[in-house]
Amino acid sequence: MKEQHNELFFVEIKEPSEVRKGILEILKGILEVLQKFEKFKQLRQKKLENINKLRGLLRDTNKTMGTLKNRLPQTNFKVPFVKEVLPHPKKEQKKKQSAKPVQEKAPPKREMTDLERLESELKSIEGKLKDLT
Repeated sequence: MKEQHNELFFVEIKEPSEVRKGILEILKGILEVLQKFEKFKQLRQKKLENINKLRGLLRDTNKTMGTLKNRLPQTNFKVPFVKEVLPHPKKEQKKKQSAKPVQEKAPPKREMTDLERLESELKSIEGKLKDLT
């Protein structure tokens, strides 16, 4: 049987303190990156927890809204949709340049919405109550 003989080789390192310092700085950088990664993982975990919490709240809110809709009386009341028209700036500039002096028209009276009508009725009732006391 042959004996296996391990030969050891030694290599001289010039400026071993500089090499050691470089290795330690690299290790320090690696540790900083690992710490940042851990913080990132924690933030991601918190984000997922918050998302799940919000989903639960949204689910509860939707259930509550469904219950509320079931308990409220059924009505066919719909609020009329009024679309506001915004004037185009180019047309206004042309009108201002070529416009003749025109008398200003009084703004047309608009019809009161149901909400405004109810508010005015409420105010009149409150006024009557104050007069009674």
